[in-house]
Amino acid sequence: MTEEHRAEIAVRLLKKALELLASDAEAQTRYVHHLRIDPDEMALEFDDAFRRVVGLSDMGLLPDSVLTTVLPIDEHLQRMTGSRPEVWTVAGLQNSPDWQELRSLAKEAMEDISAMEV
Repeated sequence: MTEEHRAEIAVRLLKKALELLASDAEAQTRYVHHLRIDPDEMALEFDDAFRRVVGLSDMGLLPDSVLTTVLPIDEHLQRMTGSRPEVWTVAGLQNSPDWQELRSLAKEAMEDISAMEV
């Protein structure tokens, strides 16, 4: 696999994770119920994509702007991880201001990345 192809895959995975995090609470609830997973799995999907982006950015294969665009999401998820456990329930997903802020950050990042040529 070429380095260009690795970067392409990483950006595709990142966009998919962002799309999910930016979805409204109803869509996210349907997603976790359909897959029979907990809401934290959505954060783990983002984390997997984020780690790939970090590695490729460090190698110079992706522009730093991609990383700086999604860094606030990673930081927000870190804060959520250290918060109350109920934030990671379906009720938390639907009602928590933490999730509302996460959706907003993800929407902003999606717009920014769509404007980049990556």
